[in-house]
Amino acid sequence: MLSVLAYHRSVLAHVRRVDERAWTALLGGPVDDVPLQNAYRLEPAGHPEVHEAGRRAASALGVSGEVDYYQVGGEPNAGYVHQAGKAVIVFQGPLLDRLDADELAAVIGHELAHRLLWEAEDGGFLAVDRLLDAAAGDARTPSQYLETHRRWSLATELFADRGALTACGDLSTAVRALLKLETGLSSVDAAAYLRQAESLDLRSGSRGTTHPEAVGRAWALQNWMAGEDVEVLVTGPLDVDSPDVLDAVLLREVSRDFAALVAQTLPTDAVATAAAGFADPPGPLGVPGGAVRFDEPLTVRPVDGAPLPRPRPIAAATKRYLCYLLLDLATADPETGDDGLAASLALASRVGLPEYVDVADDELGWSPRERARLVGRADER
Repeated sequence: MLSVLAYHRSVLAHVRRVDERAWTALLGGPVDDVPLQNAYRLEPAGHPEVHEAGRRAASALGVSGEVDYYQVGGEPNAGYVHQAGKAVIVFQGPLLDRLDADELAAVIGHELAHRLLWEAEDGGFLAVDRLLDAAAGDARTPSQYLETHRRWSLATELFADRGALTACGDLSTAVRALLKLETGLSSVDAAAYLRQAESLDLRSGSRGTTHPEAVGRAWALQNWMAGEDVEVLVTGPLDVDSPDVLDAVLLREVSRDFAALVAQTLPTDAVATAAAGFADPPGPLGVPGGAVRFDEPLTVRPVDGAPLPRPRPIAAATKRYLCYLLLDLATADPETGDDGLAASLALASRVGLPEYVDVADDELGWSPRERARLVGRADER
């Protein structure tokens, strides 16, 4: 049985806590109603290979119930329609002509995995999906929810790709099916594509809007089989310029912990009062033990018993934000003077923010001599 991604569990936990009324209202209710009047139904007698591949995929995934298959025109693709009591899979364009039996099982497994996700947690993930879809269509929606919707979509496709691999039982087959669908080619080299994926640095995350880039999906499948955490493809670096709802919580916690450290370094009433403005009750994510270090990826606590995720890289924009946080606190009490600035420079060096000296210089307009003097005092600490 496939397990959902940690990202799915984390967003579900957040939505239940923060938007419980909206989430509850979307539990159950109507299912997808897609008009299929112009679609061709693939009956078992006329298309036994489709139904055989479907039985194989359903058995591997533990999916029970009826599955209907339809064909429509257009570019090669496949889609899942969620209906009560049965699954509906719609093939588009000449896709079926390009797939062998194993690849077809992979494609059907991908689509049936969507059903597994929507039925898990008594429909809880489906309710979140509906909520995020509705939010994405509303111009008043905060950007954090729009980014959550994007990442949720990426995570859902990675989960469905795992369904494809589970259904066919072979990495090369799953990647071939993915490539044939993405490229429209009838013949592809899965091994070469996996080498291509391994040669890329995917720690910056996917910029896809609904699906991760194909090379990232192949990379994620290969590394998932190796037992690696691949969710960095969904989350990317911790970026203050584009947080989702989870990163917004994490950034508040990092800000609180760092502000508390600055207040310990500059123990005056004015600095303590300014630092208190960053205090916020801890959420489900955070920096373990209040550790503060920014020149290395940030270790984030797992959520709901999920495996420990890969440490999150910290985006340049986030480091610059932290530099400004430090500078605001370092100048909150004019009486600290040069001692406070030198202490802040020394702190920046200890926590891995070498950018701070340039930020402080730009904002305060130091002369070269003044800069050298303050840096020298910081080095003596």
